[in-house]
Amino acid sequence: MQAPTQQEIAAIEQELIAQGWTRQFSTFPVRVKEFVDLYESTGHEVRVENWAITENFDPSCDSCTLIGIMRTIFTRKK
Repeated sequence: MQAPTQQEIAAIEQELIAQGWTRQFSTFPVRVKEFVDLYESTGHEVRVENWAITENFDPSCDSCTLIGIMRTIFTRKK
């Protein structure tokens, strides 16, 4: 499966924000558990998405392999 485009990711992110989620940051998969555990220990729900987004939704980044490798962590208070 191909990673979503930056425009598709931006739309998904807006839906998540409307549901009360806050994007924290993107990281490599090997670090996800560490950050999930940390946020959960502070009373947050954690959602991990299988993509990364650039700050300005740059469409030239759509072909970057890291977009589909990185994971983006969202949190919201329980």
